[in-house]
Amino acid sequence: MTATSAPARSAPVTSRPALAAARLLRLELRHNAMLWMMPVAVALFWVTAGRKTMAVPPLWGVRAANMQPVAVLAFASPVAGAAAWMGSRESRCRTTDLVNITARPWPARMLATWAATTCWALVAYVACVGVVYGVTAQQTTWGGPLWWPAVVAGATLPALAALGFAAGTLVPSRFTAPLVTLAAFFVLGFSTQLIHGSQSYWQISPVVAAP
Repeated sequence: MTATSAPARSAPVTSRPALAAARLLRLELRHNAMLWMMPVAVALFWVTAGRKTMAVPPLWGVRAANMQPVAVLAFASPVAGAAAWMGSRESRCRTTDLVNITARPWPARMLATWAATTCWALVAYVACVGVVYGVTAQQTTWGGPLWWPAVVAGATLPALAALGFAAGTLVPSRFTAPLVTLAAFFVLGFSTQLIHGSQSYWQISPVVAAP
């Protein structure tokens, strides 16, 4: 039997899509811009939200209401900027043609990148909230933690990551991430100016904590 007549061996095909998705997510977690932006997000949280929240009396309702809007603003710029940077990665690095021939389809790759960005953002956020709630639990003498302000601010992070990622994908430029970073902060910060009356639809803004 010669080398030319030998049967060709096909590349092994992964029979477990969940395992392949987990490997792709692990790879994206190791090479994600949000991993390097976590110290920035934590520092912004402590400077803006942490010290302000700790300065008020140790009451669960007061501290939770004070933490929610400032925490959203502290994480908005790093999360949206990092997501936009990751969304434009393939075009910036000129690897679009290279990754298009891989076995994973384009939506799966994009979803893994967005999920990795969101995971690191949530890890940093949960750590910050855990410190604030842990200190409050030691200082307060009655009541229990209010979870809805923390959940509202936490639910904002996947949405910000999705918007930033979409902007980076649609406009793949090195200037997209800085512009998205500024836009996320100012849009959320000035969203309260659009509230007129208690029946305004802009009350759903995540930077509004009071009913």
